[in-house]
Amino acid sequence: MNGRLVFVAALATLFCMPPAARGGELDLTGSLSSFTSSPPLGPWGNVTLTDRETLTNDTPALILIDQTDGAAVNPTHSLGFVVDDYHTWSPRFFTYAAFGMASGSALATRNGYLEGDMKFGPALATVIGLGAGTVVNPDGTVQNYLNVGPTWYHNNFNATLRWLPSFTSGRAGASTGILTLADGAAGVTVSTLTLLGGSNPPYGLVSPSSPFGIGERVLFAGFDVKHWINPRGGYHVGIEFEHLNDSTTGNLLYVRRAVNVGIFQEIGPGPAP
Repeated sequence: MNGRLVFVAALATLFCMPPAARGGELDLTGSLSSFTSSPPLGPWGNVTLTDRETLTNDTPALILIDQTDGAAVNPTHSLGFVVDDYHTWSPRFFTYAAFGMASGSALATRNGYLEGDMKFGPALATVIGLGAGTVVNPDGTVQNYLNVGPTWYHNNFNATLRWLPSFTSGRAGASTGILTLADGAAGVTVSTLTLLGGSNPPYGLVSPSSPFGIGERVLFAGFDVKHWINPRGGYHVGIEFEHLNDSTTGNLLYVRRAVNVGIFQEIGPGPAP
């Protein structure tokens, strides 16, 4: 109960802070997942509040997460946070760093990540990113992973391809591929398609954690539409589909379907015209 009170108090504090002193965006998103599985799972519920600031060379954020994984046998719950920052070092180079912690057993207890991105070409439309991260799970299992790949930008379209080799304590290495396609203009509508295949990646990279452990074979597809109803904010809606198989036997573990609904609001003076 104390954890929930802290979460609600932090949410109220963020929304009540004077907007004139800050610039950025607040986003409140809820997600609900249902399952086809044996034994029965779910539902899973997730509420995420993100406060991302806009500064000169940095765009830091505080992310609060309330995750509930319902199950007939062993329901779990976690409250967690992530702090991150994009820092621009030059027109051609920026970095991203993140650190998170959580209570309970539904989320990773600790996680950290650092990435560097270099822009190439006369229009700086090609970006190559290389990152490394670590995740400590509630059972003590540690996952270390790399994250490498390019992003291409063209007008209002961009495509990102990432390869994630992971190294889990007590298990053989595995890898995951992620493709993200985004189209549209900020301030109007942006649509994003995410496809993933391979070994189940560490928590939080694409989808919620797996109740069956680490390294299972996963196929994932997600589609999200972010729409501005006015220059200051709007809503986004999305759907997810996940198919998880046992990596050893090939047996189906579950099929997950999820709906995500969120609202966002610009804070502070907003971007310069």
